[in-house]
Amino acid sequence: MKLFNDQATSAVASLDSADAAYCAKLEQRFANMGISSKTASDAVCSLVEADAVPQVGVWSALPSAFKGLFPKKSATTVAASDTFAPVPEVAA
Repeated sequence: MKLFNDQATSAVASLDSADAAYCAKLEQRFANMGISSKTASDAVCSLVEADAVPQVGVWSALPSAFKGLFPKKSATTVAASDTFAPVPEVAA
């Protein structure tokens, strides 16, 4: 189903292949949601004009993204004697 008007189609055509593929999927999602052709086309044109089409593959999880999600580890140190049991000596 073609949802985008000619202006949006030409705007998408000016993008690189990864961004154009994203916009094609976005067109399908807009159609499934019942969004009108004018609204969908205006939205995509705005994304292209603002250079705000999400970049593919740039979603790296930096440690700062997880700050505050996990409880802090305790500051106690574990001695080797607490971790390993002593090995019994074998008489020769």
